[in-house]
Amino acid sequence: MLARFLKPNWQHAKPEKRIKAIAKLRETDADAQTILSQLALKDEDETVRLSATEKLSDLNLLVQISQNDSSSNIQQLALHRISQILLSQEDTPLQEEKSTALAYITDGDLLTHIALNSQDEQLREQAVIQVTDDHDLVLIAEKSQRASLRVLAAGQINSEEILEQLQKAARNKDKGVVKVTKEKLQIIREQQKQEQVQQEAIQKQLAAIQQLATAEFFPLYSAKMTAIEADWEKLRASTNEEQQEFFQEKLERCSETIRKHDAEQQAEQEKAAQLEQQKAQSHAVYSELCILKEQSTALPADHQQLKSFQSRLESLCTDWTAIKQYSSKDEQASFDKITAQLKNLLVSYFHLLEAEEKIIALCAVLNGSSDIGPLNKAAQEATQLINKFSWPKLQEKPASLVQLEEGLAKAKLRLDADNNHALQLQKELSDVLDGLKSAISSGEIRSADKQIKKAEQLSKRLNGNLTPELEQRIKALGAELQEIRDWQAYAVAPKKESLCEEMEALSQSNLAVQDLATQVRRIQKEWKLLDATDSVHSQQLWKRFKKASDTAYAPCDQHFAQQRDIRKSNLEKRQLILEELKNLQAPQEETVESWKDYSHQIHQAKTEWRNYSPVDRAPGKKLQVQFDQLLKELDAPLKEIRQANAKEKQSLIAETEQLLQATNLHDATEQVKELQKAWKLIGPAPRNQERKLWNQFRENCSQIFEMYFADKSSSKEGSSPSQNSNALEKQCTELEQLIETGASLNHLQELLGSMQQHLPVEDETLSERIEKAINYVQRQKHELKQFESEPYLTIQRKAEICEQLEHAILDETTSDCLDSLREAWEHEPASPSDTSDIDQRFAVLLSLISNPDQMDEMINTQEQRLRHLCIRLEIATSQPSPPEDQALRMEYQMERLQQALAEQKQGFNLSEIKQLEQEWLGIPFAAHFEEFNERFEERLQQLL
Repeated sequence: MLARFLKPNWQHAKPEKRIKAIAKLRETDADAQTILSQLALKDEDETVRLSATEKLSDLNLLVQISQNDSSSNIQQLALHRISQILLSQEDTPLQEEKSTALAYITDGDLLTHIALNSQDEQLREQAVIQVTDDHDLVLIAEKSQRASLRVLAAGQINSEEILEQLQKAARNKDKGVVKVTKEKLQIIREQQKQEQVQQEAIQKQLAAIQQLATAEFFPLYSAKMTAIEADWEKLRASTNEEQQEFFQEKLERCSETIRKHDAEQQAEQEKAAQLEQQKAQSHAVYSELCILKEQSTALPADHQQLKSFQSRLESLCTDWTAIKQYSSKDEQASFDKITAQLKNLLVSYFHLLEAEEKIIALCAVLNGSSDIGPLNKAAQEATQLINKFSWPKLQEKPASLVQLEEGLAKAKLRLDADNNHALQLQKELSDVLDGLKSAISSGEIRSADKQIKKAEQLSKRLNGNLTPELEQRIKALGAELQEIRDWQAYAVAPKKESLCEEMEALSQSNLAVQDLATQVRRIQKEWKLLDATDSVHSQQLWKRFKKASDTAYAPCDQHFAQQRDIRKSNLEKRQLILEELKNLQAPQEETVESWKDYSHQIHQAKTEWRNYSPVDRAPGKKLQVQFDQLLKELDAPLKEIRQANAKEKQSLIAETEQLLQATNLHDATEQVKELQKAWKLIGPAPRNQERKLWNQFRENCSQIFEMYFADKSSSKEGSSPSQNSNALEKQCTELEQLIETGASLNHLQELLGSMQQHLPVEDETLSERIEKAINYVQRQKHELKQFESEPYLTIQRKAEICEQLEHAILDETTSDCLDSLREAWEHEPASPSDTSDIDQRFAVLLSLISNPDQMDEMINTQEQRLRHLCIRLEIATSQPSPPEDQALRMEYQMERLQQALAEQKQGFNLSEIKQLEQEWLGIPFAAHFEEFNERFEERLQQLL
């Protein structure tokens, strides 16, 4: 119980007691150091650990604290304490401990201080070696009292510019430093020269492999690739990862070209060998057929042997069908001819065998009958039988067939004398007239024309032996056919005249050229369909229609010729733009203006490129590929500098976040002002980061100002006025003018805080005016809060989806990401009814994927919308517009004169500015119009 009350103060429960106990401890006391070590390492209170650390003398323990303590302040204090011990004149700690502790110090200022002030030469040199900042090294080289240390510091500087400045400053003052800087500069320049030579060689090899990768295969392709690869291996150690990836990609493409060529060669060789084999097979089949043809000359009239011959022929035909495409055309024609002959011969032999008995009987009648009736019948049967045989002319006829033909010839001589031939012609004519009647009934006019001509020919051959019945039928059917022709011509002629009139009317119409051409082609198509069914074909109507067509289409010819000239001119101008872009180089000077000018030149080229549209598709597409590739190369350094700007801005944001923890709010606000100035000097970050960075920076600044104003308000009652009323009156007037014309809320809050600090309590008029301004600021902030709600955050997320889709459209990679972007869009909630522009933007992009030809027209339309939004923002903020937009600004102001007057009475409203920003998000490809995008963003940052 007594021990509780006798506990030492450094173990007291209250931090204040422990801190007072630490103050009483002596640094030289070993027991005190033990107590301090425990407190510095284990005490829960940061201020206690800070006090204990400040009195520690154990270097190892201080190093441990600098590395492991959760408080950055204590870590910094530990390092500072280490530097104090290292600079002390005491013999303890040991040299090795000092060197080890010094190795943990990375702060350039501490290392520089040690190098300049330490009495220990080894520590001085170690400190110099650990300094990494060239400016700190310059300070040591200029200020150190020791020549060896100055030379050592100068030798560690790597910046060529700083070395030159140091050499100039040390000239005639420090020969050692001048010598070292001169040698170091010479080494750096030699290294730069070697690196330049290496890079030129690398670029040469990259260009060679790229050219080879895009070339078609040629005989020395493989040798060329091997030589380039060997040269690259010599340079590989000096290449970066991107260059190696590029070379490897192109090398793989070259290897693929070789593999593809080898595969094609092998396939061609295999195909050629197979083709030769198939040609040989086809020739063998053809040779077998020729042998079979020779055997057919001695073909016996035996049914079994004929069947065997037929089987061999069919087998050869089957084989030939599978391989005939590999034989020559002459062989194919000869094979088909021989096959047809042999088949006909077989058919004739089979018919002959079947009709052998009938032939004997007919021969008997033809050679021995004297009766005309049986003789006529036998002659008809013999004729049919001989026609059925269709014996080949070059094939020797069998004796029975020769006897039949001889008997038929004798019979025909006897029948001709009896005029039996006329009867046959009359029968044939009757059959033809039956066919004519059938064709007329079916409406087949062309078939009927053929039949009537044939009937007239047969009528002439009868030479007066035409019966009255046949003559009457010919006249009746001819009259019926003529009547049909007349009716058809009567029906078509008015339609053709109507088409002529319609075409003549087109020549006097005011239709657009494209519509006119469509109508002309439509009428020509209708004429062609009518003319196919017209049997008259009036030349007069045709000449009239042709003349009207030529007259109507004349403006189209002229228009299309002008369009061709425009496309040709646009293509030439695009080629000039491409040549100019090839000469564009990234700025050598790292200034905001130089990069802004560089970006403007790229944007100007894009704008002019879009303006010179349309162009012919084939050459235009080839030129577009070159243009896109060149833009990609030119944008690369621009993206790098913008990423660097983003890192600088993130650094400034980090500083504002530290200032949020500051206790001295007056100093914090002054530092914020300096950070705001530094922000303005940094160039733009990538478009998808700029707004987020700015909003975060602005929010941090606003919080600091609000904390400062709140602190001033709480201490206002105890303060005395330090400004006179005239100065406050002037500031108040300035504040009201800023509210009227538009100013950022940060600026207004800063000015209000300054005025509230010095406002006399008794001045009610000024108090009311300032209170009115405060209400305005609070009201604006409240209205801006609605744009941080979920519906508007949804719009921002949808805008990011649209921007990703726009990049994919420009890179022609929509097939890779369209499904995922659609899914992401569908997962977002529906947009508010008054913000449908973002949905329209997505719909337009989907339409472009299906109709890429509409890209140029759409881009030109969006450019005008963006220009008007910039002008509207400049009008709303009383900012000037560029000279080239003055006319558009005046036109817009005149159109909205009454509304503008009403708005002036209402005062400046930041929510309307946010509405303009929402409209901006609904415009497709807005981020790709860099000039307008930077112009719009710059105005917004001045306000929000």
